[in-house]
Amino acid sequence: MLRAALYARVSTELQKDEETVQNQLSEIRKTIADDGNSLLESCEYIDEGWSGAILERPQLDVMRQDAREKKFDILYVYDRGRLARKFVYQEIVIEELTNLEIKFKSLHDINGESAEEQLLGGVMGIFHEYERLKITERFRIGKLNKVRGGKLLGYQAPYGYDYVPIKGKGLDKINGYFVINKEEARVVRLIFEWIGIECVSIKEVIRRLYDQGILPKKQKRDTWSNGPIHRLLKNETYIGKHFYYKSESCITRNPMAKTQKKYQHRHSMKGSRKTRPRDEWLEVEAPRIISDELFEKAKGQIKSNGKHSQRCKKNPYLFGGLIYCSCGTTRTGEGQGGHFYYRCIDRLLKFPKPRTCFEAGVNVQVLDTVGWAKLCELMTDPKLLQEQLDDYAEEKKLLMGQNPKKDELRIGLRAIEQEERRYVKAWGQGTMSEVVYTDQMNSVARRRKELQDMLNKPEEDKLAQLRDIDLESSVEPFKQYLANLSYEKKLFTVRKIVDKVIATKEKATICGKIPAYASSLSVNKVGLNAEHSEIQDTTQPNTPEQVGLDAKHWNSRIAKRWQVYAF
Repeated sequence: MLRAALYARVSTELQKDEETVQNQLSEIRKTIADDGNSLLESCEYIDEGWSGAILERPQLDVMRQDAREKKFDILYVYDRGRLARKFVYQEIVIEELTNLEIKFKSLHDINGESAEEQLLGGVMGIFHEYERLKITERFRIGKLNKVRGGKLLGYQAPYGYDYVPIKGKGLDKINGYFVINKEEARVVRLIFEWIGIECVSIKEVIRRLYDQGILPKKQKRDTWSNGPIHRLLKNETYIGKHFYYKSESCITRNPMAKTQKKYQHRHSMKGSRKTRPRDEWLEVEAPRIISDELFEKAKGQIKSNGKHSQRCKKNPYLFGGLIYCSCGTTRTGEGQGGHFYYRCIDRLLKFPKPRTCFEAGVNVQVLDTVGWAKLCELMTDPKLLQEQLDDYAEEKKLLMGQNPKKDELRIGLRAIEQEERRYVKAWGQGTMSEVVYTDQMNSVARRRKELQDMLNKPEEDKLAQLRDIDLESSVEPFKQYLANLSYEKKLFTVRKIVDKVIATKEKATICGKIPAYASSLSVNKVGLNAEHSEIQDTTQPNTPEQVGLDAKHWNSRIAKRWQVYAF
């Protein structure tokens, strides 16, 4: 009678949950009993949810160590594929056991002593590796064909959605799909509006969610973290474009050491993912939660937040992250003892090679003061505001008392009524969900009210309101408001207006936009000049003007910091 041990393994978490490993164990135990051997309770080695493509498995390592300590005389497995899916790994383990004079027996492979029997057993081991590859490829092709057919693969739905699983079989089968979770969708809209419209940071979003008692989807903790918020803001599912095949698993470049506690959860060599080229992504239609415009605004703001983050800035720099040297290189704020400059980083980029740019630093106090004063002047210039009002009136066809023709408005109302009847009919026939029906009817009601208001309102009202505005007196309270702004609010305003600053010791060119009015999503570029300002046509090339910094004395050396702030 030999002291027997057994090894069993299943690959996936689903197999682990379904306890398919018990089928292996029952058959192995019966074979051990039939052979007249004794199974030691301490010599049952089971790896559940571990890939056969990886050799470093917890229970397999224990088994190999016990083999070296001669704790058993024979090892039983269900088949060689349970030992490993790669032929070379199978041979490594079997050779170790053979060298230790421990017998190896597979219940569903050829076991023998002769060279021919060993060859046949090796061939069957190769087929286990081939079988793994075929199963992987079969699953991959099946999933791709399903997605190409416009069907949604079942998995965890993104925040804001619920997944309705597959129902029925055969001809009665209804594929799974996403439905909008109203409460979560409300939170998604809040997050995008906070980022895209209010331009707050991710930390501020997390704080607001916590203050309102809004928990993450899985509700394992009472606060959100940066990762889920970032992924939510990048997820195009919210604009109706759900993508599959976006990434693929790959071997982890820096795997964790076996001594770490998380080692027991590393069930596969491919523990990382990399993004595929976008042209390989497969799109599946999903219910829309937000507009494309809001999605793009949030996307741009996230990029801007990363560029202009203040967490690494010990001192206030109003134009930090926006200012460039005349050589094209970025300038960064630096200094000490109350004297700060925007300096070109060419010397740092070229180090240890010789620098190529020798432009002097730009005094932070001078540029920030002059630049902010010019922005305030532009934002409160009655002439520029009047031009904006004239453009607005012309765009809306309000000049000379012109409104859209009432006949056109009545035609629009009739079209909305027909649209409403179609929605009611579709709802009654059951071809439209309640969520979609409610959204569409709300949209119809809003558009009908807009047309009716335009139809009933006197044509001269809006034009008269524009003509009655006294710009000279209206800008005075705004000037006072701008004069009393805190640094944080000034910084917010600069980020919204200024795109880029190109500065030298003598002058600064500020390029930006004042989004008071735009005929579309684009905005008019504004030239900033120390002596005059001018709103330029968006159809013409933008020529940024210059803000002069008339500093009579300027020296950036620490030993000689004296200057006259005249401008």
